[in-house]
Amino acid sequence: MGMDVLGISPVSEQGRRFHNTVWWWRPLWQYCEEIAPDLIPADNSGHSNNGWGLDASGALALANRLLEAVASGETQKYEERYRAHLEALPLEPCKICDGTGHRAEPPNTGPGPLSCNACGGIGKRKNFATDYPFVVDNVREFTAFLRDCGGFNIY
Repeated sequence: MGMDVLGISPVSEQGRRFHNTVWWWRPLWQYCEEIAPDLIPADNSGHSNNGWGLDASGALALANRLLEAVASGETQKYEERYRAHLEALPLEPCKICDGTGHRAEPPNTGPGPLSCNACGGIGKRKNFATDYPFVVDNVREFTAFLRDCGGFNIY
């Protein structure tokens, strides 16, 4: 699943569409909410693809806020804290083999005679949250879209 963020009145090709998979979008939008609570209402639907969005002035204000955060190094620091948080999360039991390291014959799940390919046979895997990356370059790309989109809706 992905999020297609479509410009309402784009002034360039870059302002027509911004796309992220849900894995990339959720941390990006969460960051936007954190640095711009005055621009993004607390009850927004930015984590859904139901058409919610910002008008042209809201999108431009968010772009400017993100530009400032990137230029000041705030976004880089956030990325570093975010990455450190993910790296500190404990491993979790593998759901494919129920933490045994050996799985049933696919498509079945649970313990069985095969070495579990989901966890490499150790019975644990990285925390689910580590599937949601955050990087400064994604913020930059979204900012470029915001500058030229003339408002947006998320689908």
